[in-house]
Amino acid sequence: MGRNPKYHEPLDESFDNVLTAIANEQRPADTSFTARPFIKWVGGKRSILPELTKRLPDNYDAYHEPFLGGGALYFSVQPKEAFLSDVNFHLVLTFKTVRDDVEGLISELKEHVAQHNKKYFLKARKSLFKEKNATKIAGLFIYLNKTCFNGLYRVNASGGFNVPMGDYKIPAILDEENLRNASKVLQGADIEQHGFLQEKIYKGDFYYLDPPYHETYEGYSAAGFGDNEHKQLADFCHKIHAKGAYFMLSNSDTPFVRNLYKSYTIEVVSASRMVSCKANQRGKQDELIIRNY
Repeated sequence: MGRNPKYHEPLDESFDNVLTAIANEQRPADTSFTARPFIKWVGGKRSILPELTKRLPDNYDAYHEPFLGGGALYFSVQPKEAFLSDVNFHLVLTFKTVRDDVEGLISELKEHVAQHNKKYFLKARKSLFKEKNATKIAGLFIYLNKTCFNGLYRVNASGGFNVPMGDYKIPAILDEENLRNASKVLQGADIEQHGFLQEKIYKGDFYYLDPPYHETYEGYSAAGFGDNEHKQLADFCHKIHAKGAYFMLSNSDTPFVRNLYKSYTIEVVSASRMVSCKANQRGKQDELIIRNY
């Protein structure tokens, strides 16, 4: 690890030092654990994991995933060296906390399980952007993700989390075994907050790119992800190809996307979409898997 520059959001001053010390003590020799995403995420890849894994390069050096989301492919592959990143501050901080302070996180989630109701949910929604302690923020993020409507992450113009509570009789807020397994798998990952344009490109490395899909959900960050960002992403993929690295990209099956990547291998797969901000985008949807190898 350590080839990427560090991108930090200010938190408690001692937080990174404490987590680094814990991580160095916890790193296992073997990371062959059954782990799956510990959050719901729009566009999650669990439904097409077999399609993705069978298309991985036969050999590559480090694994990069700059649109992390739930990290389904990462948890399936469990690469020895990985660079995981996303622009979403709360998502990145939560992954770091699962890696470095999973027991503290579990304690926070137990409290949320015990207190959960609509009034508590609304209070937690406001607290997400006020809390300063990293482990408490991660607990709030997972709690809200598991109890809000359809697992959405959406912010308003002022940057506040504004998704209403979902109608769940018994929301699955805490899975201790999976969180501990995910923590073990993540010991081999460098996790940072930054956009895909800040991702370093190295010959022989593999890049899995899962952006907000074209003409679907673009609002999980205040900046959005429209046509211009998709063009920038295509240029980034051209750079990966020119550098002698590998990329695999998932996206909507639209003429715009097909034209951006017409010089590469394009395949259509059918994916189940149970987490979406729009009702007509749930169920089976065709999407593209695009590769330069």
